[in-house]
Amino acid sequence: WKAHFTLLKVGRRLVVRPPWMAYTPADGELVITLDPGMAFGTGHHPTTRLCLELLEELVKPGAAVLDLGTGSGILAIAAVKLGAGSVVALDVDLLAVRGARQGLRANDIGRGVRVARGTLPHPLAPEGAMDLAVANISSKVVKDSAAHLRRVLKPGGLVISSGYLAEQASEVEDALKGAGLAPVYRRTQEGWAATVSERRR
Repeated sequence: WKAHFTLLKVGRRLVVRPPWMAYTPADGELVITLDPGMAFGTGHHPTTRLCLELLEELVKPGAAVLDLGTGSGILAIAAVKLGAGSVVALDVDLLAVRGARQGLRANDIGRGVRVARGTLPHPLAPEGAMDLAVANISSKVVKDSAAHLRRVLKPGGLVISSGYLAEQASEVEDALKGAGLAPVYRRTQEGWAATVSERRR
């Protein structure tokens, strides 16, 4: 699998680099060093690329970000490098939690990110605490978590949801809307989708 995990440029500034490959970044580029091991998330899957591109557009300096279903930790690492002030990364898989922590160390991120095993609701993600949440999991988990995602967001906060096929996007967006998260726009790539939704009340 290492032969297929090569350097990847995403969006305008992000570069995902395996630790066994040397790379000198150009001015303004943000390099994420990632050895995913068993956890999902190298940036090569369309849903991860979509989320990385949207994070690049939406993370504001000092923002509080939730990464639900962190997997390899790639989105949490990207959020910090893009200027987030704090990140909470959750995953139910113990291997993913360990991998995400290793990824943070590999990127010299020692503060500002808390990685924990679990899902929402979670004490590290209290009500109204987050400016932005990202959930790159599956249509079922996003739908089941919609009300919890709304609860952790500040009014006006945004959630990036992905991990599902474009043909499933409408039903996911209906569930988000029913939970009080208004879909703002949708992106698709290679038959997969990501939706940005806003807590408006």
